Formats: sequence, structure tokens, C-alpha cells
Amino acid sequence: MKKKEHKFKRLLATDLSALVFTLLLILLVSLFVASHTGTRFFSHSIADSYTLQALAWREGKTTLSDEYPWLELAIYQGEYYVSFPPAPTVPMLLLSFVFGGATPNSLFTLLYFLGGCAAAFCIAKRYLSRTHAAALTLFVALGGSLLDIAVSGGGYSGAVWYQAQMLSFLLTTLAFLWIESERPRTRAASLIAIALAVGCRPLQALYVPFLLYMLYRRVKKETLLQSVRAMLPYMAVPAMVAAAYGAYNMARFHHPFEFGHSYLPEYTTSGDTVFDFSKVWRNLSQIFSPPRLAHGMLTFSITGGFAVYLTNPMFPFGVARVSERALRKEAMAPDYILLATVAIHFTSFLTHRTNGGWQYGTRYLADAVPALLFLFARAKKPIRLFESLAMGTLMLFNVYGTIVFHAL
Repeated sequence: MKKKEHKFKRLLATDLSALVFTLLLILLVSLFVASHTGTRFFSHSIADSYTLQALAWREGKTTLSDEYPWLELAIYQGEYYVSFPPAPTVPMLLLSFVFGGATPNSLFTLLYFLGGCAAAFCIAKRYLSRTHAAALTLFVALGGSLLDIAVSGGGYSGAVWYQAQMLSFLLTTLAFLWIESERPRTRAASLIAIALAVGCRPLQALYVPFLLYMLYRRVKKETLLQSVRAMLPYMAVPAMVAAAYGAYNMARFHHPFEFGHSYLPEYTTSGDTVFDFSKVWRNLSQIFSPPRLAHGMLTFSITGGFAVYLTNPMFPFGVARVSERALRKEAMAPDYILLATVAIHFTSFLTHRTNGGWQYGTRYLADAVPALLFLFARAKKPIRLFESLAMGTLMLFNVYGTIVFHAL
């Protein structure tokens, strides 16, 4: 018995060492990129609506006292509101008691990124060897748009958009990690995590049915009614989180599902809607447009996204793994359900009016990376030589591309 315990502790220590080494590599690359983009992680980004909202909360208000023309603020009945879901405000609220309005939002955006990468490693390690888990985590972190969101450039690394996406990345990845736990409390934490992720990026709600299905598989009883009853305690806290969002939205915009985006001036003056199916073809052509070579240097589209197959390559990698499993008749119901959910998520982004403003690659689509990682890892197949070569090339491309993009 003691020999088995000793072996387990040794394996755990080795896994922890691999995780720390992986995160250290990601951090070093992030710092390298930051040194070329002017990012200062110990500075405060002024493009941070969440800290302003936190300060307003401390005064008992939901409105902002000024216009802040450089921010995306909703204007409703003559008042200014933060137009983004409120979950990322909570960390800034806690930090504001120490730092006031100068919260270290850039640093916390980086920490959310590293935390999400740690959760990604744990998901990968559940299905793959330690070496392959480390390689896949590095690819997730450095082989796409996530690196740019975490590091960004100049005074924007802790901006409202990047905080929301990085905290969502962390919370969504934790939700996928925890839902398969043997411990009921950890599975409950998974649903709380996705509920909080929705408070960062509302479309993450698309993954709730999948996570509930995974929970159902764990607690399944003899009848459907018994199974639902067994699931109800897990859903109590997430339901309260959702109710809090609805109450906050009602207090501001008199609608439980309105976070404020519809009241941005770009929509109220144009009469456009946030989501419109007529935009799908335009957005699809944009995200597949390749970068161009001019005067010996790559140039990128600044708005609307570009080259999803290069800047969010977990899409082709994740879909390829599921397709391969399906052809071999190894895929299971969770694989098909999650793949369908990712397809719906992908299509939902294509209906967005702007498809994202100033961005490297396809920033919006990075929200699907935790699900694609989960799909890839669930195949339980080691990373093959041609895949590792492609991953290495894409990591180099995206590190280079992120730096060049911010030099434009």
C-alpha cells in the first residue's frame, strides 16, 4: 500500500513539474511578445469599463458619472452604462479597495490566461501523456488569437474586451475540466463556472446544455424524473447567478436579457441589430481571407478578422479529431453534441454586425477554444509527427504575427 502511495505522489509531483514548466514557457513567450508590443503588465489600462463600474457599485450606482468617449458605453434614457456583462467587474471591485481606480487589470488579464492554460493542461493530461498534454497546452496558448488577447499592445492589455475574454477562457475551461470529476462538489463548481463565464461572454451559454448532459450521464437514475431530481441541487447556485444577471439587467435596461450592447450609439444611430443573418456571408469571407505579403512583411486585416485556419487552428484540429473518430466509429454522443454546439457557436459569431473591430486574427472565435480542446483531447490519441510540426509552425507564425500586427 505504501509503495502505491509513493508511486502516486511521485507521478503527481512529475505532473506538477510538467505543468509549472509549461506555464513558465507560456509566461516567457508572453513577456517576450509584450516587450515588442509595449505592453506593461503592472500598468492600468484606461480602456477598462469594469473598474469604472466597480467604483460606481461602491457608490451604490449602476450608471457611470461621465461619458468616457474612448469606451463602448450604452446610452439609455440619457444615462451612461457599461455595455458588457458584469462578471469581470467583481475581481476589479475587490482590487479597487486596494488600488482605487488604478487596478492592475493588465496583470489580471495575464493571470486569467495562465489560469486557463493550467486548466487546459489538466484536461489534456486526463486523456493524454504528460508530454502530449504539455504540447497541446502550448499550442492552445501560443498557436492562435489567445496570446494576443492576453498580451495585446500598448495600454490595451487590460482593456474591457480582453478581460472578459480571458476570464471567460479560464472559467469555461474549468467548467469542462470539472464536469467529469468524480466529486459532486466539483461537478457543481463546473456549472457555477459556466454561469460566471456567461457573465463574461453571453454566448458561452450555448455550452450549458452540453454540460448538463454530461452531468446527467454522471448522476443518471432509473427514471428521467429521478435523474432530473438528482441534478437540481447542482443547478441551484447557477440559477441564482443567472437570476442576478437578469435582475441587474432589469435595473438598468428594463429587460432581463439586455446587457446593454443594443444601446451602443453604433446601433441606436444606424438602426442595425447586434446579430443579423444577412452578415454571415460577409463575415465568413473575412475570416477566411489570408494575410498578405508586402515589402517583405506580412500585413493583416485590422478589422473583421482574417485566416481563422491560422489564427484559431484549434478549429481544424478539433474538428479533424472528431471526424477521424466518427469514421472509425469511435465517437460517442458527447462528441457529436459538443461538435454541434461548436458549430452553432461558430455560426452565431458570423451573424454579428461587426465581426469584431480592431483585432489580431479571429478574436471572437477564441471563445470556442476550450470546447475544441476538450474534443481534441477526448480522442485519446497522441499528437502525431505531422500534427506536431504543424503546431510548432503555427505557434511561430502567431507569435510573429502578434508582434507584427501591433507594429502596424
